[in-house]
Amino acid sequence: MTAFRDALKLGAAGAAAAACIYYPQPLAARLEQAFDTTPFWGAMPMTLAFIVLTSGPLLFGRLITVARAMRIVIVTEVLLAALFAAQAFASSPGLWFALRGLQVLLLPLLIPAVITGASNLRDSDNRARDLAFYTAGTIVGGVAGRLLAVASIALAHWQLGSLTIAALLLASVALLRRPPVVTDELAPAGTGNAPAPATPRSWMDPVTLSYPGLALAFAVLTTILTCLPFEVGYERGGTLMLAVVYGGYAVGIVTSLGAPAITRISRGLPRATLAAGALFTLGLAGVIHGAFAALAIGVVLMCAGMVFQQATQIVMLNAHFARSQSGTVNALFVAAVFAGGTLGSSAMVWLYGALGWTVVLIVCVLLAVIAGACMTIAARSQARAASA
Repeated sequence: MTAFRDALKLGAAGAAAAACIYYPQPLAARLEQAFDTTPFWGAMPMTLAFIVLTSGPLLFGRLITVARAMRIVIVTEVLLAALFAAQAFASSPGLWFALRGLQVLLLPLLIPAVITGASNLRDSDNRARDLAFYTAGTIVGGVAGRLLAVASIALAHWQLGSLTIAALLLASVALLRRPPVVTDELAPAGTGNAPAPATPRSWMDPVTLSYPGLALAFAVLTTILTCLPFEVGYERGGTLMLAVVYGGYAVGIVTSLGAPAITRISRGLPRATLAAGALFTLGLAGVIHGAFAALAIGVVLMCAGMVFQQATQIVMLNAHFARSQSGTVNALFVAAVFAGGTLGSSAMVWLYGALGWTVVLIVCVLLAVIAGACMTIAARSQARAASA
């Protein structure tokens, strides 16, 4: 029961971290208007976070040990809460962007530390469940952050929405006043823990194709969610559409928590991974259709497929590599996902501004197909290694 409760606490920490990342996404067009800038710079708060989260975990990977993980989580959450509270009263673009810059510098410490804690709970015999709680938490936080931003758009002083993010961070700190106990010793075998190898594995392994696959899939999803405020606007029902679309991301809670059952029903991770890739591409087809219902359903399907891939690929990677490699495995996971986010919120937004929505969608289809192939190959390789 203690391990279950600790996994929930770390899920809440994941939610607070995700809210920090995604809160500015629906504000892109508002930032463009309020600060008289371009779509590229309106998306810059997201791009900046993705750039730092791509390289930061690799630079800080050696600092994020199992022993330090919980201290890092608590300290960074307190600092982030202070920065978001200050941002609520920043009216000049220089100060607002400077505070965002300080926020994103802390995220490469917070997120890998939360994942490291969730994958190394001392009394847990179910790592898949623990990481599923973390993934579900990030979905809750991502949805909450985006919806809070959409709600703040209607306010005369829209920056005040940052105070809600500060409150989420402080709530997480309160939950962690008795931090979960984590260890790098092997947990007892159970239904959720695959046997971990005793010695480190080579990084030159087809399983690592999971990383570029995750990056490309997340690039596609980020592109869609970042460009939508520019495409639909905030007038004539645009705000309602954005709220419905961003709220649809909550379906990821079901696919993350249900990932183990979905994998069993699919008779193995390789088939489940292929099915999730097909679902993701089908959702993209709904976005291409463009009607309100098709768009909303399409984003829901894309989110379901993406979150399932994240929830299962991180468990697969942690099971394939030795526990001594856990910090690096998780840092690479974060870096890969947010490298895709960087691509989606920078180059793809620039492409949208230069060539339009149709060209962007064509590129997204190509990236989605490549992503699905990479993750399917990785899952098949890991399945062969596990059965050998």
